[in-house]
Order: sequence, then structure tokens, then C-alpha cells
Amino acid sequence: MVLFSSPDSVRAVFRLDPAIAPAGQSWEFLRPFAGPHSILLLDGEEHLRERRLLQGPFHGERMRALRGLVAELAARELETWHGRVVTLERMRELTLEVILRLIFGARDEGEVSQLRAAIDDTLEGVRSLPRVLSMIVVRRDLGPRSPWGRFRVAVERFDELLAHLVAHRRAEIAAGHDANGPRPHTGPGADSLLTLLLEQRDEDGEPPSDRHVRDQLVALLVGGHDSSAASLAWAFERLARHPEVQVRLAEREPEYLDAVVKEVLRVRPALTIAPRLLTAPARIGGRTLPAGVQVAACLWLAARREDIWPEAAAFRPERWLEGPAPDRMAWIPFGGGVRRCAGAPFAEMEMREVLLAAAGMRLRPVRPRSEQARRSMLVVVPERGGEVLVG
Repeated sequence: MVLFSSPDSVRAVFRLDPAIAPAGQSWEFLRPFAGPHSILLLDGEEHLRERRLLQGPFHGERMRALRGLVAELAARELETWHGRVVTLERMRELTLEVILRLIFGARDEGEVSQLRAAIDDTLEGVRSLPRVLSMIVVRRDLGPRSPWGRFRVAVERFDELLAHLVAHRRAEIAAGHDANGPRPHTGPGADSLLTLLLEQRDEDGEPPSDRHVRDQLVALLVGGHDSSAASLAWAFERLARHPEVQVRLAEREPEYLDAVVKEVLRVRPALTIAPRLLTAPARIGGRTLPAGVQVAACLWLAARREDIWPEAAAFRPERWLEGPAPDRMAWIPFGGGVRRCAGAPFAEMEMREVLLAAAGMRLRPVRPRSEQARRSMLVVVPERGGEVLVG
């Protein structure tokens, strides 16, 4: 694998023709859970078609309608914080709650708790990348207690619950809820993404299959759960060590709130690389690379270039309010090009609402030394889970 971090080289990586630099093959190890229709695994026209399907709900009025419920869930979570808090654990709980209610459209506590348990069981088995790779390579089902057996059972349980949820929503739509009354809501004015996906029609006027919908929901779960939780845990870890940022954040200035979100995603990106597999030679950054090589825009290194980010290691939200904006390819926490995360607007909105709900809280570090990064499956998280003292 060859990593690139300069804006020009990153731009070149993102502009590679998918025909010679498919990105989906780099995530092939996710197929047993993500499924064959997942946007994570597709390339070319298939990928663009799925991207268009998912992008619509993450913009405009629908995004504004979702903010209220995110703020409500965040406030409810933060009210429970006292003393020592491991923020990564709490943010995993919160971001999963957001996904279950706003993306999957789970409404009652029974649906939420059943889906939460099934997802926790599935994700717990794949948060160690070496373990999941060895498990998938071997794929020996030695019973429900074996690694692959546990994983298979967890996925089957999750699929069973999700199939029930999809069937229930299809029945609601078929019963004419849209024509005869208010649409089903997950919160004030907010339709779940599941309902919107089920209302989509292809070129022949056909709705998506259950399997198709299932794979897209799983892609949003895989792409948006652990990464958002990691970013928020890093946000609290950074805020606890910068009381001056807490003070200014408490003033609730929208521009400064945006700057804090951007700076967290710069100095502690949850993802590290955006890889492509070369199937033909390509020239990037003045170098000709052969087929068979993985090339990747390195999100982590791009955010640490001293020639672009003075005092790159420092957490300074003010940098976003001073001077000219940096090259767009120097800040790439969500990737770029046609593979840029379709849920990026939602993820940024979620971070803003959670940090806004936390404005005014007094956060202190548990230990004087900043937490180092460690890998948890696809994301980079604080080594001690973003520990903070509240109050």
C-alpha cells in the first residue's frame, strides 16, 4: 500500500477511474455482514446508483427535521453524566440510538432494545480487525460457540429482526398511510430513512427488494455508528484538555461550534485511509505505480502536514476562523470524490447537536497525558475510551 497526503496527490487518488482503481475491493472482508448490494463494496455505475439513492435523505429540509430528535436524544444522554465517564462507551450507545430511531425507524422501546442487542452482538465480534480477518479466511463453523459460528448466528438474528421491521413498514405504506393520514414519524417532522428507501422506485417503477434495503441500512450502520462514536469520544477527550474551548463553546456561537467540529475531525480523524486497488498502472505524485498495488489518500497524515496546518498537532478551533480556507483536499475526514461518505452531512449535524447539548458542562481530564490512538475495527479511538471527569 502506498499512502499519499499532499493535496495534489490526494486529488489524483480521488480522481482515479473506478475501472482501474476500484475502491469496493478494499472492503471485501466486510461482505459477510455488509451484503452484496452494499454501497461499500460496489464500484462504477452500481455504486453511483446506490449513492444517489442514499444522498437525498441527508440534505435540505429532511436534515433540518432530524436535528430536533438528535438534540433530544443527546440531552437525555448527557443528563446522566456525573463523575468519571468513558465517553466512547456512552457515544456508542447514543449514536446507535440515533441510527435505530432515525435511520431504521424503530419507534417503541421493544424494537429499539431488540435491534440494539442484535447489533451489539454482531459488531462486538468484528471490532478486532485481525480477529475478523482470520475468522473470515477460515470460515469454519464449529458450532455456535466458535468465532465464525457466533458471528453467523448474530448476523442471522439481526437479519431476522430487520426483515420484520422492513415488512412492517412495507405494510404501512401499502395500507395507504401516506394518502389517508400523516406519515409514520420517528420524531417531530422526521421520516426514517427506511421509509424513504422503501418508497424509492427503479427505472421500471419497482420498489427495492428487502435484501437491497437491508444491505443499504447495514452500510449506514457500519459507516456511521463506530466512526461517529469515535469522533465524539475524541471531541470530549480534546475538550476536557482545553477549558478555554469549553468556555467559548458555552457561548453557543454557530461559527465557533462549526470550527470545533472541523478541528476535532482534523486533529483526530476516526478513519485513517481511503484506499483504492490498482488493476492497471497509474501515475500519482510523480510516481508510476504498478497494478496490484493499493493506493490510499491518508486522512491522518493529510491533517498533520505542517506546510498546511501550522502547529498541526495543536487543537485550535480558531484556525478555522482565521485567514483563508485551506485546500479542500487537506481536510478529508469523510474521504473524497465519488466515494466521499454519503452520510457526511448527517454525521456533522450529529456532532454539532451533541456538542451543543454539552455546551456549559464542565469537563476535566482523568489523567494529565493525552490519550493515544488505538484501532477498533475500521476506526481509530482513544486508548482509554476518552475518559473525562464531569462536574
